Amino acid sequence: MIRSILGRLANPGTRHGFLVFLPLMVALISRTVSPKLLVLARFRLGRILLHLLAMLGDRCIRFHVAGIVRELPWLALAPGLFFQARTRLIGALVR
Repeated sequence: MIRSILGRLANPGTRHGFLVFLPLMVALISRTVSPKLLVLARFRLGRILLHLLAMLGDRCIRFHVAGIVRELPWLALAPGLFFQARTRLIGALVR
């Protein structure tokens, strides 16, 4: 069945438009997602693990690090806290 769907997508006839194949593509993609991955995506640590696994697979480091930082709010606050500490230190040294 998958081979026939991919064959239709590769060689669309004149009687078939893109909107005819859109539901078929969605069904094909939804079958490739593992239910175990969906369970992992429900939890914060699971999403972090999925980002780490995807980072190893597609090498989009910046995107996945940003996703991990979004999942850890205390880590997202760190640059602001560092900037405040540096400003206070400089202020104390200038006096």
